[in-house]
Amino acid sequence: MTASNSNARDRRLFELDLQFKKPAGTSKGVLHSRPTWILAEQKPAGIALGEAGPLHWLSRETADEVRAAGSAWTDGKDEPSEVASVRFAQEMIDRDAGDHILFPSAFTEGKSELAINGLIWMGPRDEIERQVSNLLDRGFQCLKMKVGAADWAQEQEILRWIKQSAPDAELRVDANGAWTPTESTVKLQQLADCGVKSIEQPIDPGQPHELAALCESSPVDIALDEELIRCSNPAELLDLVRPAGIVLKPSLIGGFAVSETWIKLAEERGIYWWATSSLESGVGLNALAQWLAVRAGDRIHGLGTGSLYVENIESPLVLKGQSLTFDPEKPWNLNLLPGFTGH
Repeated sequence: MTASNSNARDRRLFELDLQFKKPAGTSKGVLHSRPTWILAEQKPAGIALGEAGPLHWLSRETADEVRAAGSAWTDGKDEPSEVASVRFAQEMIDRDAGDHILFPSAFTEGKSELAINGLIWMGPRDEIERQVSNLLDRGFQCLKMKVGAADWAQEQEILRWIKQSAPDAELRVDANGAWTPTESTVKLQQLADCGVKSIEQPIDPGQPHELAALCESSPVDIALDEELIRCSNPAELLDLVRPAGIVLKPSLIGGFAVSETWIKLAEERGIYWWATSSLESGVGLNALAQWLAVRAGDRIHGLGTGSLYVENIESPLVLKGQSLTFDPEKPWNLNLLPGFTGH
């Protein structure tokens, strides 16, 4: 962990390297740690926090660009950053009076809850089965499995086993662009045969015409994910591709305001949406959960990443079964942010 600060304003930038409890497998490789940057500003009610957490294989910015933009903010630059994840962190800071309540609601009062999906990481067959059994025992009704890195025949076997074990559960998969358009045509039908409801990003972004053809013929819903990150014309993309859904990652696409634009355009076109975390610390996860609690209706989102790390910034978020709740009496733990130990 490193920190920088400016004496002109009581602002600091903390660089964290969060360590996974277990290696996290994706089609883009295995993750052992996750770097992220925390923006902190002293305000009358306490310490306002924002998180800039790019993912190196997905984000359009580099770690150096995040570090530079964060440092500019500590030096007093208040204009919305051109760096997507830093702009998201600035939005958090602007909404936070120092008590970390960004979107006051029944959720932040501890009176409502937010349903989330259970995330299944890639790994050996026995480890995947342990993950699934644990999630089902805890009452999850929507499961999402990462696909695209292991043997495809084995992945199908696992998906069929999951569906047999929980026939009423909604089954989602995320390929992270692992397949070519040609092989996707066959695999999408095989996913349907396994009982899969939807898939996120079957092919790499930047192939809109191929993606449009897949969306038109696919027997399972296709939701755009990585495709949104570098998109400069959301309306044009949605009109061309006509996906069943979109997956919002505010950390990667530039924050809440950008996400709201995508939501408006999608809903106008009858396209559904949900949001997922991008492996943020408790700071980013808290912001996402509060936003979705006032925005999401009865959709099931992907926010089950709070317990992945050996050490994390602990927030009042509590996972009970498949529901994320907010305990107003639970204190924050800012031990990873030395010198800022307020609320």
